[in-house]
Parts: sequence; C-alpha cells; structure tokens
Amino acid sequence: MSDKSAPPILAALLRVSMADKGCLPADLLSPTGRIIAALMQNDALTVKDIPHLAGISFRSCFDQLSQLEDLGIIERRVDPQDRRRLLVALNQEKLLAALKPTAPKDGGH
Repeated sequence: MSDKSAPPILAALLRVSMADKGCLPADLLSPTGRIIAALMQNDALTVKDIPHLAGISFRSCFDQLSQLEDLGIIERRVDPQDRRRLLVALNQEKLLAALKPTAPKDGGH
C-alpha cells in the first residue's frame, strides 16, 4: 500500500450507494469495487495484473471489466512500450458522473 492519501474519487465511492442505479456498487469489497480501487492507485494496469491486485478470479475480473468498459468507466488501450499488452485505466470523469445522484424523472412528485 502506498503513502498516498485516498483520492477524492475513493471517498465518493465510499459515500455513495449505487444499488438503485444498478451500475456501480459503493461496496469496495465487491469485485467491481476492488477493480476500481486497484485502478485508482495506478495510472494504468495490465489486464493480467488486475485480478491479482484486486484479489479476484480472472473470469470475474474480465466480466467486470467488460461491464465497466460498456459504461465508459474504464478504457482499454495498447501499451505503447509493448504492443502485445493491453492496459486498463479509469476514466475518472465517467466514474464521477456515474456516482452523481440522478434527479427523479417526475420531479420528485
């Protein structure tokens, strides 16, 4: 674990419950939460390293990464130093947007 303080996005994840949105659990012990926490502590990780750092199975990791990519919360890109490797990074703007509470469609009435 690094000496860095938790980024603001981590605090947001801890405060916000997304159960009603069905997209991002606030529980950092869930597979999705573990992946997000691992990515927040690194600029980018290889697809191979994420399951190890997140402490989840490869299958669960790949399923969660696909869902997060569909939501735009992560981005996969080729490693410029080794074109055979795939890197995954957080799109923090999309993550923060997903964490913002949404107003009721009927104006709350």
